[in-house]
Amino acid sequence: MSSVLSGARAATNPLRQLTIDQLRQRTSLKWREYPDDVLPLWVAEMDVPLAEPVARAITNAVARGDTGYPAGTAYPEALSEFARRRWGWDGLAVERTALVPDVMHGVTEALRLVTEAGDAVVVNCPVYPPFYAFVAHAGRRIVEAPLGDDLRIDLDTLEDAFRRARAGGRPAAYLLCNPHNPTGVVHTVDELAAVASLAQRHGVRVVADEIHAPVVDAEARFVPYLSVPGAENGLSLMSASKGWNLPGLRGGLLIAGPAAAATWPAFPTTSVSAPATSA
Repeated sequence: MSSVLSGARAATNPLRQLTIDQLRQRTSLKWREYPDDVLPLWVAEMDVPLAEPVARAITNAVARGDTGYPAGTAYPEALSEFARRRWGWDGLAVERTALVPDVMHGVTEALRLVTEAGDAVVVNCPVYPPFYAFVAHAGRRIVEAPLGDDLRIDLDTLEDAFRRARAGGRPAAYLLCNPHNPTGVVHTVDELAAVASLAQRHGVRVVADEIHAPVVDAEARFVPYLSVPGAENGLSLMSASKGWNLPGLRGGLLIAGPAAAATWPAFPTTSVSAPATSA
């Protein structure tokens, strides 16, 4: 019986369902940016069919013309339930979420909420390259805190970066990549609690890009930043785009920790521009 089941799983392996000719019919950036002799290996666009329930929800919404401006709380409610089941996190409060066009635009808005033009934003290099461009576009400056030789967060290096970022008493933020891109490191609860403690000590606001959280294997034990002690005034960005292969549809969620609620009145409603989520 086990061999039969293994054969069935192999037969339905989504990574083997589409041929190269089928993939080259796609009109996305991944399959249109390069000549035919280049095989793109992006992870942001997965070479798999959409999961059937996802495809059905999208086609049903299009069929009934449900493509207007989003309203309601179906999206954050779904994420809250997913977070409870997958990560054992009951702290994702729907009332402390806001729809954003995508994670990086949400990061930009979050940085604007907690810092001013010219303030410092700490990042752990090597890191997702657009961090640099989006921080610069927001009028902030980068302070690097390189990862350690083991590619994990070096707390001493991070604390030094926090001191430099806060020089002169100016506000500062830490753009945390959790799990880390491009290393794939999944930060532990102890590491994240230590980060929260350092941020509290130095008055640095943490903005966590957690877009890849849903693709982390359950056994790897992803830990949401806002779930650790001391992270109550942090902000997190999540999305269905990576986990369900929907980067073209976008749609992110900005999530505030309980102590960040005072930040919410300043959040610009014009930032809310994402796909309909009630499907």
